Amino acid sequence: MDKKIIFLGLNELNFEYIEYYIDKGFLPNIGKIINKHGYQETASESEYKLLEPWIQWVTIHTGKTFKEHNIFRLGDIVNNKDVKQFFELIEDRGYSVGAVSPFNADNRLKDPSFFVPDPWTKTEASGEKYLKAAAKAVSQAVNDNASEKISLNSIISLLIGFIRTVPISKYSQYLKLASQIKSKVGIKAILLDKLLGDFFIKSWSQKKPDFSLLFLNTGAHFQHHYMFNSLAYKGKLKNPEWYCPESQDPLLLILKEYDMIIERLLKKGTRIIICTGLHQKPHSKNTYYWRLNAHKNFLEEEMKIKGIKAVTPRMSRDFLITFESKEQALEAQNALEEYKAKKDNQRIFEVDNRGFDLFVELIYADDIQNLFEIVGTKTISEFKKHVSFVAIKNGEHDGIGYYLDTQFVKNKSKERIPLKNVFEKVMNTFP
Repeated sequence: MDKKIIFLGLNELNFEYIEYYIDKGFLPNIGKIINKHGYQETASESEYKLLEPWIQWVTIHTGKTFKEHNIFRLGDIVNNKDVKQFFELIEDRGYSVGAVSPFNADNRLKDPSFFVPDPWTKTEASGEKYLKAAAKAVSQAVNDNASEKISLNSIISLLIGFIRTVPISKYSQYLKLASQIKSKVGIKAILLDKLLGDFFIKSWSQKKPDFSLLFLNTGAHFQHHYMFNSLAYKGKLKNPEWYCPESQDPLLLILKEYDMIIERLLKKGTRIIICTGLHQKPHSKNTYYWRLNAHKNFLEEEMKIKGIKAVTPRMSRDFLITFESKEQALEAQNALEEYKAKKDNQRIFEVDNRGFDLFVELIYADDIQNLFEIVGTKTISEFKKHVSFVAIKNGEHDGIGYYLDTQFVKNKSKERIPLKNVFEKVMNTFP
């Protein structure tokens, strides 16, 4: 093998579940590399609120703990240029770098082989014109997923990206998945990760960068929201049949897709690192996730919040509001924090004030029915019209993650390594 590294981020996946599926005869390629190379556990933060993937992937990218890099929210890396990532550090040493969907990463490369940002981080895409257009389309599709809106321009850009990157021999796989969109849960998300995989493999084959990273998130999403449907889950909780039929296992479906991607990466003949950052454990109760539909319109027209310059959706239920002044941001914070559900007096929003910006989470976690009222600076009597159901929480974060490296023979050590040490393992390859 040469010095090139393909770094595959399989966000938050449970290797315990993966090994269960391997034992049942699934995932032959993942099984092959685990049997040959083994893996190590990684350990991250001890404080639960810091066990967020957008924090821990910054730790991987920088070799710094949260206390050292201080990046707490998704997208915040773009405002912290002094926090150096291995992408630009490797390039500064004279090596070529490419990435597809690196989580909470800023594109600071001078001459990237390719760079497709994650859908939530506002940084520049690099590469061929179709790839940059597809990156913009993916962001629009992901951020409007809850309301199932995708623009015509995004559809066209994704189709062009598909035609330019997907081998004709793989078309039948996409058609088979697309035919199941109405009958199976999570197919759109599977198609997205499959397409990101093809973007990466096509771009890598053209440029063959010394260091490259592909980050895939659908597995984490499925564990968060459909873990109770997994064959590997042995708990007692079940998802409602209307939400995910008992006969379906979305996690197995996405792991099969990852297994096929890994098969293609192994054929590149280069070193492969697989890292999860975290893993998940089963959640103990039913918790609903909701997302505002038209964020800016709701805040201005329904809540009468003034001075908004922009609203940027983040993952799931989160969004960032930028104001014209700190005073207007503080006034809006006070208004948002006042709102509670009339039926049970539970808070609707949690707010992190950063001066001109507010990072807001829609934290109400119960069901929202018609005529659901929220009460604050005014009463909003039909809140249900302004939100979309996202999911029911099944999995929650755990600080233990996994690291697999095809450079090494099977690792029998049970010693956990600090997650930040993954950075050093990468950087040592590029002196």
